[in-house]
Amino acid sequence: MARNIKLNEIGDLFDDQIQTLVKRTTLKWQFELQTRQPPSLGTPVSPDPGGGVLRQSWQVNISEPYTGRVFNNMEYAEPVMYGTNLPPSWKGQWRTRVGAIKEFPDLLGKEIAVKDVPKLIRAISRGN
Repeated sequence: MARNIKLNEIGDLFDDQIQTLVKRTTLKWQFELQTRQPPSLGTPVSPDPGGGVLRQSWQVNISEPYTGRVFNNMEYAEPVMYGTNLPPSWKGQWRTRVGAIKEFPDLLGKEIAVKDVPKLIRAISRGN
């Protein structure tokens, strides 16, 4: 069934849909970072006892209507995820014990943009 929308309400409808898309995409990205593990795109989990702190430390900030941010404040997150700001013990070389993929958060974001965002747009347009 088609919706009846007045011409002067179109902007508000699209605005709401875009904000919903930003929120759902941001939460999807956080969920994927917390649940997927290498060898696919995902947060590595240390095999040591108590491992998984990095994975559970993903946070979300959607404080502005059109901006969603997923971030990790763990001290060792940058070296593990991007191979930058390496600790001296790594002797200048990025390494992983669990098959992590360098820059996996960005690669996962691109995957979500290609595979999931079109589905989210369709669902939101249908009112779901």
